[in-house]
Amino acid sequence: MPKINQNYDYYNVKKINDLNELLKLHLNSKIAFSYQENGIVIKKTYQDFNDDVTKLSKYFAKNYKNKHIAIISENSYNYIVTFFSIILSGNVCVVIDKDLEKELIKKLLKNSDTKIVYYSFNYCPFIKDMKLTSYPLENIQEYINLGLNIDKELPLTNKNKDAVIFFTSGTTGANKAVVLSQENIASDIYGASSLFEPSGSVVSFLPFHHAFGLITGILMPYYYGVEVYLNDSLKYIIRDLKNNKPNTIFVVPAFIETFYKQIWKSVRQKKKDKLLKGMLKLSNSLLKINLDLRKKFFKEILDEFGGNLQYIICGGAYLDKKYVKWFRSIGIEILNGYGITECSPVVSVNRNYFYKDGSIGQVCRDALVKVIDNEICIKGSIVMKGYYKDKEATEEVIKNGYFHTGDLGYIDEDGFLFITGRKKNIIVLNNGENISPEVIESEFLKDQAVQEIVVYEDSNKLIACIYPAEDYLANQEYFDDLLYKYNKDKPKNHQVALVKLRTSEFIKNNNGKILRNKVREEV
Repeated sequence: MPKINQNYDYYNVKKINDLNELLKLHLNSKIAFSYQENGIVIKKTYQDFNDDVTKLSKYFAKNYKNKHIAIISENSYNYIVTFFSIILSGNVCVVIDKDLEKELIKKLLKNSDTKIVYYSFNYCPFIKDMKLTSYPLENIQEYINLGLNIDKELPLTNKNKDAVIFFTSGTTGANKAVVLSQENIASDIYGASSLFEPSGSVVSFLPFHHAFGLITGILMPYYYGVEVYLNDSLKYIIRDLKNNKPNTIFVVPAFIETFYKQIWKSVRQKKKDKLLKGMLKLSNSLLKINLDLRKKFFKEILDEFGGNLQYIICGGAYLDKKYVKWFRSIGIEILNGYGITECSPVVSVNRNYFYKDGSIGQVCRDALVKVIDNEICIKGSIVMKGYYKDKEATEEVIKNGYFHTGDLGYIDEDGFLFITGRKKNIIVLNNGENISPEVIESEFLKDQAVQEIVVYEDSNKLIACIYPAEDYLANQEYFDDLLYKYNKDKPKNHQVALVKLRTSEFIKNNNGKILRNKVREEV
């Protein structure tokens, strides 16, 4: 095992070129996926999964040729089988969020030239009334069985051909249709897996219509050869963690913030908050002399996560490093990463034994990151083919072979990537001064009273809109004092003029990112 926080070589992992090679990587009786159905736990081996995908792929190949086929459903084993089968049959899989409004779903289907849909009848019954060819995903086993009697060989799929369309869910603007090839996905799996590897099983929570949830949370564990338990409803998170005892989970920051709140709420209800604070202080002191008693000290908390949770891979939005340090104190390592749908999606991640708090990790193997005018730009086989039927938008972001992310940042001497802000969020004052609101927000977030914050400009002044932590709601005096402390050593143009308090959380997208363009409307 490498020494903690010393650089070490990439993991020796197998390079794959497409999803067929991924499918055939582990043809054995080890459990690939497990899930509950009608209260019964069902387990599927790697061989089972291969057989199901092969049969359904033959059925699709016989009935569809170069078609765009959508999946609109909750997470399920059927979803994963269908995703693989659409692609390996030579068709294009279009993944759409089941929770979107009906009119937006219709728009995305039209924009992606999709006329065939496999959908969840439990969530999207209206699909059957659209002028589409549609089938409930719940019935997919029927089509798998039909594939059993098809002798036709599967077509050889081109790894560079369009394979999947994901729709972005950015904080501003319309959803963009990101086209990825099998090579894009295979390259990202190989590159990210060279940096991080789990030591055991995974529980999957993130929605499959996001590249992070499907490629990182499902395909990468499959590549590692570990078991993945499929959670199909967030209300069962704690049950599934306790029952399945994962080594690793993949989440967005909203999960971590919720876990943190629930832990402290439970501790306060039991009137053990002072005891926990004391144990955290003692544990951290003992760690400095290489005495690790975290599993013993915090067993009750760790058991809520199944007792074996070692790693939380976090991406999708900003996470304050105070959470990273706190969870490390109880024995769980949060490894921040950075991804974007257009890059299949993982660009960087902190490593098992080499990490830096506040960073988004080291860059994936075979990807090239260059900072151009303070903007993080990426080149390599993980970069998308483009936006579907939108050449202009594609050329706006891919220039000279580099995808321009819109995120501002830098790379340090150890190859760790740091984000300092978002290009489109930059505030330009009337004197020409450029202000990154994220830099100011990160300073305020260090205070325990600040749960969420957005800094924006109004009448050439900087305003901090804050959603306070539970114990500080409506305590304007506290925040006025915090404002004074922040401003006292800042140049005039970087000083915040006013703090406005909220009584509810900010509106967010499905990735947990605050919709900044909605903040002004609410104030």
